[in-house]
Amino acid sequence: MPHRFPRSKRVADQIKKELAVMLMGEIRDPRAGALMTVMHVDVSQDLRHAKVFVSVMGDEDEKQTALEGLKSAQGFIRTTLAGRIDMRRVPEIHFLIDHSLEDRSKIEMLLSKVKRSEG
Repeated sequence: MPHRFPRSKRVADQIKKELAVMLMGEIRDPRAGALMTVMHVDVSQDLRHAKVFVSVMGDEDEKQTALEGLKSAQGFIRTTLAGRIDMRRVPEIHFLIDHSLEDRSKIEMLLSKVKRSEG
């Protein structure tokens, strides 16, 4: 019988929680952390890779700058995670920009336009 809550999901939840704490003040790079939220973490089944989706407030340049800050802090993040998560090997972290909030607001705007034009 397969597990209902696989280990990769538990590891992803723990990474998300720890990264949120780190973004609130432990990462010293000023590019990372400013108006940034960890939206979702997806860990591969073999626990070797973790995709971390972050939402960043600002324009495209600010988002890329924040992503560069996270990538430069990657060594610190993995070392810190290794001390906080009881694992033999901490997954390699891959940071990606999450556009779901922007997409949601665009959809809501389009729906409100349609609603106004019909009414």
